[in-house]
Amino acid sequence: MNNGTLPASRSTLHTRPLRGLLMIVALCLPLLGQAKVEMLDRIVAVVNDGAIMASELDERINMIALQFQEKGQQLPPPAIMREQVLDRMILERLQLQLAKRGGIKVDEASLNQALAGIARQNNMTLEGFADALQQDGYDWPQFREQIREDMIISRLQQRSVASRIRVTDREVNRFLESEMGKQMFEEDFHLGHILVRVPAGASPEEVQAATSKTNDIETRLKQGEDFNQLATSLSDGPKALEGGDLGWRPAAQWPTLFSEAALGLEKGEISAPIRSGAGFHILKMMDRRGGAEKVVTQYQVRHILIKSDALTSSEQAQQQATRLHDEIADGSANFATLAAEYSDDPGSARNGGELGWVSRGEMVPEFEEMMLNTPQGELSPVFETQFGWHFLRVDAMRDADMSEEFRRMQAMQALQKRRFEEELETWVQEQRSEAYVDIRL
Repeated sequence: MNNGTLPASRSTLHTRPLRGLLMIVALCLPLLGQAKVEMLDRIVAVVNDGAIMASELDERINMIALQFQEKGQQLPPPAIMREQVLDRMILERLQLQLAKRGGIKVDEASLNQALAGIARQNNMTLEGFADALQQDGYDWPQFREQIREDMIISRLQQRSVASRIRVTDREVNRFLESEMGKQMFEEDFHLGHILVRVPAGASPEEVQAATSKTNDIETRLKQGEDFNQLATSLSDGPKALEGGDLGWRPAAQWPTLFSEAALGLEKGEISAPIRSGAGFHILKMMDRRGGAEKVVTQYQVRHILIKSDALTSSEQAQQQATRLHDEIADGSANFATLAAEYSDDPGSARNGGELGWVSRGEMVPEFEEMMLNTPQGELSPVFETQFGWHFLRVDAMRDADMSEEFRRMQAMQALQKRRFEEELETWVQEQRSEAYVDIRL
């Protein structure tokens, strides 16, 4: 299989009632609990045919307050906090509705594999990770569902946005040969971001109000006010509640507007406002560091793909993939033999399912995520991508020197990611403007 075939927490604060009161509480709960819900819970927003309840909003606020506390950060004013959190929940709920209509799901095996990967990144077992979260006040079942929803939204975005993005070899050549392309491959940027949103089809008065707000923020930043605090309280961006922190990324992978504005910024400097279709952006160069890595980790992967078609439903394809997976897992069959006989990926099937050495960014996100989170030598769970049902095994790993071919792949990924970020911002705003949203705070 080549690159064209496979292209590129919320929780409640956990309270522990005294054991001696458990029986009394249990007996009273059916009546008292129901009465409380009927009396106190209410709808704070309607999103199409769904609703967000005040209790859900409070749970999310509690979770974010806990995260602020862990980081030692100051909370924004309560009214702003509720507005920011509710806006994020509205966008999430809208995308989950779209995913449900599109039949996008994340099964238990894929979810457990992703959680195990998060645990390994924290040098923990999955059980230890769950215990640590619960000790910190998180509700583990709710945390699991948050990760599942994040994965569903990611798959929706990939299906709706990434599939429309095409980058040609000529564009890659032009990018690598340009002065900006050369410079952008030399550094990584850590950016902060404040967005003042301008709605689609905004009136002149709305544009003027957004302009005034942007200018006010810029003035306050120049006077020395804290960027993270202003982002938390005033930004409409997706990372507002994280203080506008967008993290590290190679310069070439930032959206064009961001990378061009950031190239001339020194550490700690703030950009002039930038206008895009989404509104006005202000960037802060949190830090910058030189050079793309010269060594890249590669994975020697084999897989089996079972596709659905006119004669085979998706459920039947999943069942067949599961049967083949179990035969290999219990030792009754050989991976290469079954791949050659059953896999619907002709390019790898003839090689026993072998894909060769694979680097990050070469596969679709669901495949890459499973590849990165599957321990070497073990079988992954059966999982779904846009191509069908797969399972894989990572046979070996190596660190490879960066080559010209890898540099071209980096350029291709950078252009794809840049366009994805730009298209995603537009797509999210389009979905929001087309949805029925009634805020009742």
